[in-house]
Amino acid sequence: MKPVLTFALAAGCTDIYEDFFMGSVHVKDVALAHILLYENTSATGRHLCVEAISHYGDFAAKVAELYPEYNLPRLPKDTQPGLLRSKNASKKLMDLGLQFIPMEQIIKESVESLKIKNFIS
Repeated sequence: MKPVLTFALAAGCTDIYEDFFMGSVHVKDVALAHILLYENTSATGRHLCVEAISHYGDFAAKVAELYPEYNLPRLPKDTQPGLLRSKNASKKLMDLGLQFIPMEQIIKESVESLKIKNFIS
């Protein structure tokens, strides 16, 4: 997940991104996935490395829930009915033993990093 999305929300961005689905992943998980794949000789093909695939509205709602002190916009969740969110998009990596850091923790660490660097207060 890009901290810029968290920053944009905290800074008051009200863009809806109606058709925007995103995959979130912690940089630590990306590094661990690389190590896991290099060390596992049975790993072949491509591997999608995301904790989950969700709608931007889901992401914005989670940031608003975790940080109620910020006046964050509420965005529509279902602008494309029928499209599904996925919690096992990276099944191949998960089958190899990778346990992803959840989106909630990714958001918390992103916000705390932005606070430490004085990008948000």
